[in-house]
Amino acid sequence: MKTKHLASLLIAVGLLSACATESGPKPQSWAKAVQTADTRDAHIRLADHYEDVAKTLDADAQEEREMLDQYIAKPWKYGKRIQDLKARADAMVRDLEMAAKESRQMAEYHRQMAMEER
Repeated sequence: MKTKHLASLLIAVGLLSACATESGPKPQSWAKAVQTADTRDAHIRLADHYEDVAKTLDADAQEEREMLDQYIAKPWKYGKRIQDLKARADAMVRDLEMAAKESRQMAEYHRQMAMEER
């Protein structure tokens, strides 16, 4: 139980600290920025934003991978919950990696749009 709470706390702190250091607009502002991007600089800013998001997602996926490795290395510590914990961690890694890939695709799209705006 302590491990689950500690893991949840670490993830929450990581996400909050990532958001706190971000100097860009809030998420709803990014949605508007995507809709109104019509200059080269706007597309470059969006591409940089999507790259930053992908890096954050990669870091989160790595953290989940480390937790999964810990579950696999010491299954006796987690008792009956081990199968559920492993399945959840595996699903999180898969989802985070997919989201990072999609974010990189969006970054590439906006970089191409920036090149066309020259």
